[in-house]
Amino acid sequence: MTLRYGVVGCGRVFQRYHLPVVTEHPDHTLVAACDTDADSARAVLGAAAEGVLVTTSLEEFLTVGRPDVVAVCTPNDAHTGPVLAALAAGAHVLCEKPLAADITEARLLAAAPGAADRLAVNLPYRFHELVPAFGKALPDGPCEITLTFTTAGQRLWRPVTNWYGDVARAGGGALVDLGAHALDLMITVFGAPRPAGCRVDAAGVEERVVADLEFPAGPGRLRIDRRSRVMGLTLEATAADGESAVLDLRRGEVRGRDGTVVAEDRRPELAAIRGFLDTVAGRVSGRTVTPAQALQVQEIVSALYARAETDQELTL
Repeated sequence: MTLRYGVVGCGRVFQRYHLPVVTEHPDHTLVAACDTDADSARAVLGAAAEGVLVTTSLEEFLTVGRPDVVAVCTPNDAHTGPVLAALAAGAHVLCEKPLAADITEARLLAAAPGAADRLAVNLPYRFHELVPAFGKALPDGPCEITLTFTTAGQRLWRPVTNWYGDVARAGGGALVDLGAHALDLMITVFGAPRPAGCRVDAAGVEERVVADLEFPAGPGRLRIDRRSRVMGLTLEATAADGESAVLDLRRGEVRGRDGTVVAEDRRPELAAIRGFLDTVAGRVSGRTVTPAQALQVQEIVSALYARAETDQELTL
């Protein structure tokens, strides 16, 4: 049976990540799109817009489009309404991270009727094929943990609507944006940490973050630069004797005491989207991030923001 797929929010995230996956998936067909700007949505859909209901009305999207599966790719502050409405209509929902711009609304979504069974969140790096290899390469005993995440930010991203610089719409800056991915990966490998401290380069919408965490395995540091000239995502664990293991997602490899393991999948950022669509279609199981897991990440982000000190000269 072919599942009817719809999207709310036809911006850059949908265009670059969701659209290529759903248009190639054998069990899903795109039937409806909802966006505040219908003309922009059609432009983003391109050739995929043929035969698709494009509307600015969420009600029409749900009642006329009748999607079985809904991707919510709106700005962070506009997740709640579409997610709740789609769940109430009986659809399976994949929500972009974070659950919401506001932690109170994130808790509301995680506790919503149907969320536990039909809501997932797009946090892909826990599903990276190299995570098990990294776990095997970890040094024995306590270690220092460091995750460094650098991107070129808006210079590369070029969003359709630039809401990332608005704290009310985004819920923060680099920490809520990239930190959600980073923390979910760290939790997957090392368990839930205790937030210890946080420094940001600006209040409201920061571009650089250095956060300190206490993991069961030892102290951790999360470093993010959203205006870097270098693209990178590395997770490193180092023991007291200097032995280390490195998960380098940019290069697609794990480096450890037994050598280097290289990944086959060169698009790991699509793993949660693929996993969600395959899970709903009954092809796989256990390949989605639950709202409870996403909320755990956002609670840590919220706790770090509460501890944040501003340092305009902050560097990694």
